[in-house]
Amino acid sequence: MKYVILICLLLNILNVSSQSKTELYVKKYSDLAVKEMKQYKIPASITLSQGILESGNGESRLATKGNNHFGIKCHGWKGKEIYADDDEENECFRKYRRVEDSFRDHSIFLSNNGRYSFLFELDLNDYKGWAHGLKKAGYATSPNYADKLISLIEKYNLSRFDKYSTNTKEQELLLSYNYGFPFIFGLGLNYFNENGYIISADISSSFIFNSSSVGIGVCLSRDLYTQLSVNGIYHGFYEDKVHKISYGINPKLSYLFSTKDDKEILVNLGFIYSFEKINDYSFFPSISLSYLIDN
Repeated sequence: MKYVILICLLLNILNVSSQSKTELYVKKYSDLAVKEMKQYKIPASITLSQGILESGNGESRLATKGNNHFGIKCHGWKGKEIYADDDEENECFRKYRRVEDSFRDHSIFLSNNGRYSFLFELDLNDYKGWAHGLKKAGYATSPNYADKLISLIEKYNLSRFDKYSTNTKEQELLLSYNYGFPFIFGLGLNYFNENGYIISADISSSFIFNSSSVGIGVCLSRDLYTQLSVNGIYHGFYEDKVHKISYGINPKLSYLFSTKDDKEILVNLGFIYSFEKINDYSFFPSISLSYLIDN
């Protein structure tokens, strides 16, 4: 038994040693790059190739001492700093508590910086366009920067990670807690199709109104959806005070965004039209926040 364990350990060591440092970097950080791609629409292949190149497979001084994997300098930075020679001696670079913070700051840096805005008009699978665009926008001074990124992507087949996301949310079935007006609280199920469709079902209450609804929607652009649901509204606004059900429709716009702790929230804004008047009104504004929960 001891010999079997020893042989397994040796085989494992040989397998790890046979992998290059770059392959180990990809294995370690590919999930993180895909996660950033899903939220910020930056190809995972670009994030990985930049990380490999800028951090020397995670072994540069900036990476090991400052968790900085993308060579982002201090411009406008209010956090901790680390200094290293680059285009000039002893330049200021951003220092992070975790590698995850470096990946997130890289996404924010590209998303919020106007000179990179044209990149987000490119397809997520267009890694060559992204590579040349980063060079054109001045991310790095090396004249061969784009070629280096493309070479890494093609050598290690990093573009395979770009297939994990499209311009819409991937296929998922998510429970949601809903809060808003005119329904104060509700529970919902939300199915996101990889082709950009959303199907939802909700049960909601405001103590005066109660509603159940089913709806369907489509992605308009990136994280913006338009939806239309059919509602059954249970209420008591009749002269005889008898509770009855009215039917209506609820067109709305929905925007999906992620918080800093990676929770997803669907913001819904629209109106409800009741086919029968409720308390002399047919139209009601509707606004809600749906907190999505992974099953």
